[in-house]
Amino acid sequence: MELLFNELSITSLSPDKYLANDKMKLFAETVSVARKKGFANIRSHHATNEITLSENYSLHDWLNNKDVADDYRSFLYGMIILPFIKDDDEEVESKYVESNYFFEHNESKIAKTQCLGLASAYLYETLSISLTSLPVWRKPKLPIIIETTEQITTDDVFNVATKESFNDAALAAFVESLGEINLVQTDISPDDKKFHISPHHGTKELTYFWNRLKRSPYVVEMRSTDWGGKRFIRKVEKTGVVEIVLTESQRQYAMWVQTTGSNLRVTKAIAEILENEFS
Repeated sequence: MELLFNELSITSLSPDKYLANDKMKLFAETVSVARKKGFANIRSHHATNEITLSENYSLHDWLNNKDVADDYRSFLYGMIILPFIKDDDEEVESKYVESNYFFEHNESKIAKTQCLGLASAYLYETLSISLTSLPVWRKPKLPIIIETTEQITTDDVFNVATKESFNDAALAAFVESLGEINLVQTDISPDDKKFHISPHHGTKELTYFWNRLKRSPYVVEMRSTDWGGKRFIRKVEKTGVVEIVLTESQRQYAMWVQTTGSNLRVTKAIAEILENEFS
């Protein structure tokens, strides 16, 4: 599992490197607890030499500061990796491109601004991690604004900034859910599952495929959708939706399939099972 670094928490610098060291002590203690809970890395948009803690003092400098206890620095060695979206992760990258993500907090005098780390934590359904540069970054949930061409919505991202963050009941339950994947099977019998195929969407081919697909205990419903796609799994949603492309005689028939997936990780696991069994 991975944490996503909230780059907005570096905008309020410490007055000097000694207070910056105090801030990093809290950060290192947080990382120590996170590692015990299975978080192996911190993804970031910025490299350590670009994360400024105070004037002329970066995270890179802190990692190499012999005056800082080795115990604290060792928690962070090799933890921070780039980029903030994994290479070749087309699904998350396309979701990031399709929408704009912002954070705004009037009490902290933070105007509406893009939030790369919080957006990535939201898309990956994981935790963000923040420096304690402002009181707001200690909150266990941070609100984000999600804008598309059609609508504006809001959602929350779970966030840690101190080791005590993990004591929050809702956050602790969320972290627990990130552990072992639990695949739930539907109790709907195959012949009672709903499906709809548009007359112009390869009725014969899709009906034949549906009669196979409906046997999967993880599939709830299917309907045909727009054409196109080069991969069998075209898209995976955290709502449990998987878009599948069936290629027959140079034609690509696309399907919207509702599965029992309860979040992105579970739905991805189900999508892999469907691909292995039906592609």
